[in-house]
Amino acid sequence: MKLERISTFNKALQRAAAATALLAGLSLLGNAAQAAGPIPVAKPALPFSKEVLDLSAKPNAASPISYDPLSGYQGQSLAPTMGTSFLPYAPPSVSAERAPVGAKPVLYLVAKLAEGTPNLTRGLKWRVYSSKENEDGSLNLVASSQDQDAEFRLDPGTYLVHTSFGKVTATTRYELKSGVKTGTIILNAGGIRLDAALGNEQKMPREDVRFNVYDMTYDATGNRSVIASGVKAGELVPVSAGTYHVESRYGDVNAVVRADIHVQAGKLTEATLYHQAGNITLKLVSAKNKTSLANTSWTILSPGGDTVASGNGAFLDLTLAAGTYTVMARNKGEMYRDEFTVSPSVNNVEVEVLAQNPL
Repeated sequence: MKLERISTFNKALQRAAAATALLAGLSLLGNAAQAAGPIPVAKPALPFSKEVLDLSAKPNAASPISYDPLSGYQGQSLAPTMGTSFLPYAPPSVSAERAPVGAKPVLYLVAKLAEGTPNLTRGLKWRVYSSKENEDGSLNLVASSQDQDAEFRLDPGTYLVHTSFGKVTATTRYELKSGVKTGTIILNAGGIRLDAALGNEQKMPREDVRFNVYDMTYDATGNRSVIASGVKAGELVPVSAGTYHVESRYGDVNAVVRADIHVQAGKLTEATLYHQAGNITLKLVSAKNKTSLANTSWTILSPGGDTVASGNGAFLDLTLAAGTYTVMARNKGEMYRDEFTVSPSVNNVEVEVLAQNPL
C-alpha cells in the first residue's frame, strides 16, 4: 500500500513538471510574438539618427518609423510621409489630481499645427506674462520655456501665454486657482520648403540662391510685409495657413523669379522655382595681345538702356537673367562698347570686350 502511494505521488510530480514546461514554452512563444509586433518607443533625442530614416528594411522587418520634418515628430507623419506605418508617441500625461495644500497651481501646455496632428516637439517658444499691466502698458514676463511641451508652476492668478513657432504666434489667457490646468494650442500653421533650378532642368548651386517670403497684402506704401528673408534652399519656414508671395534670387543682380504658394494647416508645402539665368565674367582685353586691362570701370545696360549692374576691376563676375545686354567699359579715359547674350547655364562664360575703336 505504501509503495502504491509513492508511485502515485511520483506520477503527480511528473505531470506537474510537464505542465510547467508547457507553460514556459507558451510564455516564450508569447514573448516572441510580442517582440515581433510594434514596440512603443520613447520620444527620441533630436536630431534624429540615420537609423530613423533608413527605408531599406527587409519585407518581413518592421516598417520604418515616419519622420515629419515640420514638427520634429517621430510617428504619424504630416507630409511627406516616409513609410506606411508608425509607432505612436503619447506625451507624458500630467495628473489632474488636486495638488497638495499650499502647492502652486500647474499649467501644462502642448501645441499642434492643426487639429488631429501630432504635438510639436521642437522649435516652440513659450512666454508667460502676468495679465496685470504696468503703468506704461507693458506686461511682466513671469516664466518662459522652449521646445516641445511646457509646464509652469505659478501663483494663483490670470496669465497670458504667448506661443511662437517661427513666425507663427498665438496668445491665450489662462486663470489658475489650484491643481493642474492643461491646454492645447492650435496654431493653424504649416510650412514652406523651397528649392530652385534652371529652366532646362540643370541643377543650380544652392548656396547662390536665397528666398524671400512675403504676405499677400500691401501696406500703405505699396510694399508687402516680409514674413522671412534670406531663406536658404531646403530650409524650413513655419508659417500660418494661407497664401504667400515667394521670391527666389539667384545671385545679387536681376535673376529673380516669383510665385504665389498656398500653405494648408498641418501640411508641408514644397516648391521649386525655375530660373532662366547664367554666369558670366567680363574682361577688357587689349587689341594687341589680348591681355586683360586692370582698373576698368564697368556698366551693364538692359536693352531699354537701364543700368543693371556696375563694378570696377580687370574682371567682373555676374549672374544675370537670360537675355541680351550692352556693356560699357572705361579704361584710361577711353570708353568701349559691346553687346553680349546670356543663356541659361550653370557654367561660367567669359565675355571679352576688345579695347579698340573707343567711343
